[in-house]
Amino acid sequence: MILPRLSAALLSMNYLGTAYTPSGLPNKNTVKQWALISGAANGAASVMGVGVADLQAHRRTARQHLIRYAEEKGLELDGFELLFDLGSQEGGKIVMRRRDILASEHSGLVRGFHHDKVISYPRLKLALDS
Repeated sequence: MILPRLSAALLSMNYLGTAYTPSGLPNKNTVKQWALISGAANGAASVMGVGVADLQAHRRTARQHLIRYAEEKGLELDGFELLFDLGSQEGGKIVMRRRDILASEHSGLVRGFHHDKVISYPRLKLALDS
């Protein structure tokens, strides 16, 4: 069930500018699924040629915000790194298979990635609480 959500998140990011768009996803996601989705965005951006420094910054932002969110909500988010890495692998595969939809290096997905790389915690929290 998570692969369709990863695809939906990447498409949402491509068209709406962020992977943290609740309306772009079929149902509420758990904080662990958000870690996977964040990883998928990172992996997709990597395949599209985003630089290592930006990928690392995105990962740090996702880790910091999602762990904070989990702590504030009393949720478990053990294994963030493993979940993020799994999402990253799958996100890269999705982009390789769906290059027709996620067309160019300058697509909305890359713009969305750069948005999410610096997203503020209050904005992320608002999206996850929606």
